[in-house]
Amino acid sequence: MKKLVIYLIIVFLATNIVAQPLPVKLKHSVIIDTDCAVDDMRAISLLLARPEITIKAVLLSDGSLSPKEGGEKIGSLLKEFKADSIPVAYGEALKGVNPPWRQFNSQIIWGSEITSPLSSLNAMDCLSEKLSSTDEKLILVCLGPLTNIGQLIKKNPALISKIERVIWYNESVKPLQGFNYECDKENADLVFKSGVRIDVISNLNDGDAVFDLTMYAVCSQLKTNLARIIYNVHSQPVVLEKLKQNHFRLCDDLVALYLTNPELFGINVMTDRLNIRYTKDYNAPGSKEAICDMINGNYVSESNVVFNRFPVQREMFNYDVRPIIDSAIARYGIDEWKANVMTDEFHGHLGVFSIVGAKMGIKARELFGVGPDMLDVTTYAGSKPPYSCLTDGIQVSTGATLGMGTIHLAADIEVKPKAIFTYKGRSVQISLKKEYLQKVDADINEGILKFGLMDDGYWKLIRRNALKYWIEWDRNKIFDIVEISQK
Repeated sequence: MKKLVIYLIIVFLATNIVAQPLPVKLKHSVIIDTDCAVDDMRAISLLLARPEITIKAVLLSDGSLSPKEGGEKIGSLLKEFKADSIPVAYGEALKGVNPPWRQFNSQIIWGSEITSPLSSLNAMDCLSEKLSSTDEKLILVCLGPLTNIGQLIKKNPALISKIERVIWYNESVKPLQGFNYECDKENADLVFKSGVRIDVISNLNDGDAVFDLTMYAVCSQLKTNLARIIYNVHSQPVVLEKLKQNHFRLCDDLVALYLTNPELFGINVMTDRLNIRYTKDYNAPGSKEAICDMINGNYVSESNVVFNRFPVQREMFNYDVRPIIDSAIARYGIDEWKANVMTDEFHGHLGVFSIVGAKMGIKARELFGVGPDMLDVTTYAGSKPPYSCLTDGIQVSTGATLGMGTIHLAADIEVKPKAIFTYKGRSVQISLKKEYLQKVDADINEGILKFGLMDDGYWKLIRRNALKYWIEWDRNKIFDIVEISQK
């Protein structure tokens, strides 16, 4: 009975809700909470350098440094970025927290010497004020213990509704462990139970996720203020010695990158607490490439489906698309590559059926031996997603469009990923083979059950699957092709 209910829910959602991807936010307003390790410095610097990110305040928590000492580091960094108008507020010192790397972090100079006295703002009070005084929801970027947000929840739980989500670095969720958690388990547990959305980012002990001498060399070119600041910090003898030993893992850096480039991260949802997301995998080479682009000034913040900017060179593509460029062109040719790229930009998101439609249109052109704008098409994909997305791919790849009057929607009760292509009196029916259709339907249903149609996790899953099918599905193998006799 339970399986039947789930099936009926899926059918209802798939047939009655016209789902569209959630709009991508091009700008973010954030509050940063940090314990001021050297990777925090890099993460905060990445965020300070992005014009599309507005930092409302920086809160200090106890951990790698004490809040008082961390405040001095933050003050000098903000001065380097000419952002010292951003309020800095102090959390409580925690009993028993004095990690062995504290002495190392205390030696590092983050920027210019502070000449004006530091503020005495309380972190929890500052957080309350910022949340209360804004009409928009804020993102909390937490790079240390969750002390300050935990105390906010104790004092004023209603303000949780003003938090869009918490993005927190911690080594592990299952089991819940790691330095940032161990520092203040009580408040971390409180935050996890509060219902606020929390995205937990970890480097998963990936040995490639290291801020290394190659990235340091990018900074040494000093093309941007960000490069200069990071270079100056890592050129200090005590830091440079450890840099040469590949000591600095990308940790909190990944939190900043997750905010700007979520497509680089694979995220799981806890089945018993749907508000909790955590890293299951991520693209470590793509992450390093994105950070280097930010450092040297090549990074583009436009949020498109496939393009980073006009695709002339590899770096013009979004980071999760880059790995398939060479293989896709080599396997399927430049025409299919162009069709898929343009389809997804036109379609508004990277989807499976739009990819299938682009491949179908290229296959039809091959069968007839014609270029664009030569075919007349009747599509049976209907007018509701997900099947209707097929039509967009067909339009782009064949040039048969509504504006040209050369594509038509069949008045058929049963919608299918199928179309009939006609040229000079000859017609061919092309449809997605049953086994491939079943695979897509299963993936869509899995995403609906796991996330729901209106959750960004669903659309991230769809994007990942679309990229997978883009590179794996051969247009010469995935379709049933039938000649249609003319009466």
